[in-house]
Amino acid sequence: MFLDQDQYIHWHRVKDDNVVRDSFWSHPDAVKLTNSCNLIFLIDSTYKTNRYTLSLLDIVGVTPTRMTFSATFSYLEGERLNNVVWTL
Repeated sequence: MFLDQDQYIHWHRVKDDNVVRDSFWSHPDAVKLTNSCNLIFLIDSTYKTNRYTLSLLDIVGVTPTRMTFSATFSYLEGERLNNVVWTL
């Protein structure tokens, strides 16, 4: 509800029993920066640091003036190839 209120871009995938498997969100301003500054991205993942044991995948972009911005965030069920490709 809060993501819709602030107009975030967000998607999620659900398991068979209505449990969230993967979740993705990005701020509209971050999407604009991603489209205009799309040469360098740093992808980092933290391992099971929340109570749901989901990995947090953080994608950070770099502008031509060497400033960084958070492009997207995702909680992933696992770090398998299809989960990361889904986020990208």
